[in-house]
Amino acid sequence: MTQRVLSSVNLEFGGDSPAAALIEAAGFAVEVRRPAPGWRDEETRDKLVGFAALLAGAENLNATTMDRTEDLKIIARNGVGYDNVDLGYCTQRGIVVTNTPGAMADAVADQAFALLLGMSRQLVLGDARVKEARTYDVPLGEDLCAMTLGLFGCGHIGIEVVRRALGFKMQILVHDPFIDAAHIRDLGAEPVDRDDLLSRADAITLHVPLTDANHAMVDSDFIAQMKKGAYLINTARGGLVDEAALLAALESGHLAGAGLDCQASEPPEGCSLELVRHPLVLALPHSGSKTMAARKRMALVAARDIVALLQGEVPQHVVNKDVLDKLGLAI
Repeated sequence: MTQRVLSSVNLEFGGDSPAAALIEAAGFAVEVRRPAPGWRDEETRDKLVGFAALLAGAENLNATTMDRTEDLKIIARNGVGYDNVDLGYCTQRGIVVTNTPGAMADAVADQAFALLLGMSRQLVLGDARVKEARTYDVPLGEDLCAMTLGLFGCGHIGIEVVRRALGFKMQILVHDPFIDAAHIRDLGAEPVDRDDLLSRADAITLHVPLTDANHAMVDSDFIAQMKKGAYLINTARGGLVDEAALLAALESGHLAGAGLDCQASEPPEGCSLELVRHPLVLALPHSGSKTMAARKRMALVAARDIVALLQGEVPQHVVNKDVLDKLGLAI
């Protein structure tokens, strides 16, 4: 019987479906089922039955939503983050989980700078004032070349942010204990500790995965150590930020603004909604990877990992590597 692959994300770009073609050329059937808004758990649970692989979007994948997935062998996340996937449960079940690091790096790095420029040059306010035909002016902005940019995390996306910052002639600080300091210097940035970065950066941008250990890492203490008048940019995960603390810092004037491509609740509600409506916040709908080129690359990377696993090979981007021993696969 032909093994079936389910995709909950779009695989067609400009009339071309390279990821679907790759899966089908390998002898597997592929079906695309785009979810209703909200990625409801009940819908996820029902749709997974009978599939050997899932090219996954933002649905929750855990013991509740996967209890009927007897045939599932691999979850290929169409993105970098996998905080919505219960890795321990998948490993226990012998289900491989992969992601697509690097495929969206350029797109997300561009988005980070779009947010930084939008905040530092008052672009949203200027656009509104021109359209309202009232005050044809905006407050003075900031030259990026006069600013120090601080990065938390310097993986694929962080590296591309550094490259763009060099183009803007910014001074660049990086805090990433998992990256060799010499490598950071080779990129053209200065490796620093957490406190040094917080005290020196005019803008801080987050490029780390969301884990239990760093949930709400941007809390009141973190923000208090930031320079007065600094900006916060987040294109990673909303859960990295204590949104009540950020809102208080904007209200008090301690921070000059925040550019947020993600919120703790998406779509925003409660504190998230109050935060994105603040006049010093430029908010986007978690769209950092939403370019034609990035989404095509992401789908292809995920499809290659699916084909590899279903053909008995080790996928390139396995997240829960412990599962490989369980399956008798060698790296």
